[in-house]
Amino acid sequence: MWEGQELSLREALASVPDPRHPQGRRHPLAALLALAVCAMLGDCRSLYAIAQWGRERPGLTQALGFTREQTPCVATWHHVFRRLDVAAFEDALTRWALAAPDQLSVLAVDGKALRGLHGDELPGVRLVAAYAVEAGLGVGQKGGKEQA
Repeated sequence: MWEGQELSLREALASVPDPRHPQGRRHPLAALLALAVCAMLGDCRSLYAIAQWGRERPGLTQALGFTREQTPCVATWHHVFRRLDVAAFEDALTRWALAAPDQLSVLAVDGKALRGLHGDELPGVRLVAAYAVEAGLGVGQKGGKEQA
């Protein structure tokens, strides 16, 4: 991504592979994911809240790429998120966030050592995450074992 290139949320999410069978797809995956992102940025924290948020904003759904008037029910959200390629979804959101550098002026970085069942540290296992404070979006997370 070069400086000044704009990337819409729908364009970024179009790269996420659709795990659903072609028959029975009522809504484009990019539209579903865009609605979920918008709802979560609006403080929705459950599948029910995401479904309700979409139903309360019928004018927004067409702009997000929905081809039908009615947005998905909670069961549809469950099936989509259960089978979603999470890594591809995170990569698409990261590309979208990085395309708007004015929203990334403050990044919070956090590192953790993973602990086992009884609180014992797992030797060499670490996680590092970056969070764009103004955008309210996780920009990336990496984890792995340290090399001796």
